Amino acid sequence: MTSAPHPILAQGGGYGPPGGYGGPPPGSPPGGYGPPGGAPPGGYNPPGGYGPPGGPGGYGPPGGPGGYGPPAPYGAPFPPAGGAPYGSPGPGPNQDLKKQATTWMIVAAVSSVLCTCCFGLIGAVFCFMAMQAVDQGNVLDAESKLKWGKIITIVGLVIGVLSTIATIAIYAAEIAAAFASH
Repeated sequence: MTSAPHPILAQGGGYGPPGGYGGPPPGSPPGGYGPPGGAPPGGYNPPGGYGPPGGPGGYGPPGGPGGYGPPAPYGAPFPPAGGAPYGSPGPGPNQDLKKQATTWMIVAAVSSVLCTCCFGLIGAVFCFMAMQAVDQGNVLDAESKLKWGKIITIVGLVIGVLSTIATIAIYAAEIAAAFASH
């Protein structure tokens, strides 16, 4: 029993003649349908696929940049993309810069904890931003942020050490004054 007015549509035959796709209409060019009047030079031309612009079967304007080349056969591996695959880049000067930024970030965090000074925290933030700039490939920005991270961390360490020495000296003077008064 069919529910549609046409028996092929009711059976799920879809769009087209009975029995499925019968190929292009007689007299059409091989490879598919082209524009009326033939393919323009350098434009879409199904028989040749996607080739260099300006050539037969090219994709793009004549004399334009390089095309896509002919289509690969089914099951062929993808061509190399020309760059590194996903993941971090190999060892190089950028990785050395990232390693320095990581080391200084650890030093800044430790100085922030031990010296109880916010300069270490600010230095750690600058070093973290330098690591992010290295990951994005912005080496000049990374070097600048790492330089400021080092300066702020060293200033924080010096202030922390001086304040620790001053605190110990004051505490020792109070203890000496307490023993002297008795």
